[in-house]
Formats: sequence, C-alpha cells, structure tokens
Amino acid sequence: MWAKVMGKTCRYKNVSMNTLKFGLVMVLTAALLLGCGKSGGNADADAGLITRDESAEDSHVDFEKLKEVNSDIFAWLYLPDTDIDYPVLQSSDGDDSFYVSHNLEREEDPKGAIHIEAANMKDMCDFNEVLLGSSPEDGTMFAGLNKFLDRSYFEDHKYIYVYTEGNALIYYVFAAYSREDTKLLQQYDFSYASGCREFLDEIFSSKSMNRNVRAGWERAVEVENFLITLSTQNSDDPTKQTVVIGCLVGDVRGEIDRYIDYSDPEDE
Repeated sequence: MWAKVMGKTCRYKNVSMNTLKFGLVMVLTAALLLGCGKSGGNADADAGLITRDESAEDSHVDFEKLKEVNSDIFAWLYLPDTDIDYPVLQSSDGDDSFYVSHNLEREEDPKGAIHIEAANMKDMCDFNEVLLGSSPEDGTMFAGLNKFLDRSYFEDHKYIYVYTEGNALIYYVFAAYSREDTKLLQQYDFSYASGCREFLDEIFSSKSMNRNVRAGWERAVEVENFLITLSTQNSDDPTKQTVVIGCLVGDVRGEIDRYIDYSDPEDE
C-alpha cells in the first residue's frame, strides 16, 4: 500500500505542535527568508561563493554563481554558531567516492567536500538525507560535528539550515551519537516505512555512551517525518562515525513531500 504525505501538518507530524512552539518555527522561517546578514566563517564563503542578500525573497545563496564553480553543487548547509557553512554536492557521474578525495572545485584534496551519495535525491525529499564530510585535524569540514557529543554543546546548538535553489529548510537537531562506521543508505532501506522505523529504533535505543537525544523526541518523530543526518569520522575512534540528526520543522516553499510505502519489502 502506498500513502502520500499531504500538507504541512502531516509533514511535520507531532513536531511543531508537541515539541516546538509554532511561532518559533515561523520566526526561524522569516529569518531564512530575510537572510542572516553575515557571511560564513569558512574559506568558501569568504571567497564569495555565497551571497547572503537581506532583500532576497527565496534564498540568500547565489546558486548561479555556485554552479559556475561546479554544477554538482545543489545546496548550501549552514549550522548557526559553528564553522559548518559549506556547499553540498552530488557527483553527476554517480561516483560516490569522488568528493571523498576532491574538493568543490574538483581538485584532489584529502579533505574532500560535503556531499550526498547517488542513493539520495537532491530535492531533499528522502526520509533521511545523509550528508557526508571529512573530519580533518584543522577543524574544518565536518570536524565540528564531534562537538555535538558533548551534552552542553548539543543543548546550545539546535538548528540546521539547508538552502536549495528557490527554497530554504530548517531542521531541529534532536539526536547526536557515535555509531559503527557503516553506510546508512546500505544498512537501511528508507524506501519502505519499515526501514525508516528501524533507523528511528536505532536512534532511540542506541547504547552509545555519547548518545544525546532531546527529551520527548522519542514520541515526536515518526516515519512520516523528514530527517537529515550529518556524518563524519569519530574523533576518538576512527572505526566509528559521529552522526548529528535533525528533523524538518520548516519548509519555506512547502515543497518537501514524498510517497511512503507501508508494505512489507519481503512481500515484493
């Protein structure tokens, strides 16, 4: 059986009403529309690859300019009060390993670039959009994700912004923990509701000593929601990965939607 997620109340199921104040979501949405009025703290932003225009009505990222640098850029990721402020890429050749060893200008670089794999869609309409990045010693790229394992830091950093061409999305960070270094998109079949549920079970039942989950969210996130997972190498144990997970709470253009398959994949 197929079901379509319809309308904002269903897209944000149990989140905006039970966990977040609706007015807060609206304030954040307005902030995205108006722009935050500053450039990011990394070299990409300082080099002029991003324009934060306070008068922009859709997004304050200049995607035309970004695509002149690399047509594989499809989004911009920004975590307030952190150094994570980078373009997001997907290899147009379907090579999931390319941006592990190449930067946004397609040059060989051990730091790579923030990217998604071919199994994820660029329209951000998957149940779980998995963004991958390296964790270099200089603290750039996704190295800062490891700070979310500290409870105090986790409590103080609650939002993930993603800008796409013509839209802006807000995710509320509800979990961060270390896990085995396996590929989430291979481990779980997110095309079925059952696969989505298995991942949620992992989040809320993880035995990781560094697991941080916001109170009440065990009952707030369902398979009908939309997640973003930021993943990098754990700074203390290279055999593990650190994941920071957010749930969609703001969609400026109201474009995020998907069909959900509630059937049993074994019946196929």
